[in-house]
Amino acid sequence: MDNADQLIVRRVMPVDLRGVAELLVERHGRRGSVADEEKIHQVAQAALEHPGVLFVGAYHEGQPGFAHGKLVGLLTMHLLVSIEDLGEIGWIETLYVRPPYRRRGLAQRLLDQALSWAEARGLRRVDVEFWEKHDAAAAQRLYGNRGFELVRRSRMSRALG
Repeated sequence: MDNADQLIVRRVMPVDLRGVAELLVERHGRRGSVADEEKIHQVAQAALEHPGVLFVGAYHEGQPGFAHGKLVGLLTMHLLVSIEDLGEIGWIETLYVRPPYRRRGLAQRLLDQALSWAEARGLRRVDVEFWEKHDAAAAQRLYGNRGFELVRRSRMSRALG
């Protein structure tokens, strides 16, 4: 693998949508589910065009066949208006780095860029949740080192459609 200086973090652009869809299909597969790449592409495009969604990508620059870098990591954060917090809050839905690129600081860089953006925008809080079955200790270290605190809550969900 090339030098770490070729690993960059930047906002996702429309030209990156195919890479976003491919990365999210891979993520679904690692979780044991099957995802439709075209449907993910459509939803990712709608999210990218939505002013209340932040997409930050990690890219391996200089890879053959990737004019804008190979997408190797992704963070998505949604803005919500919170009555409880008296303003906007962020909810990190996705933070995923391809396994060969893990332990190289990319998750921290993705998270740091999102937090900088959130602070500059004046968000009141940023929330994240993670699955206990997916390396909860690593997630707690990553987020805990950036000031996140573990909040014990119960969450219920109902799938629609």
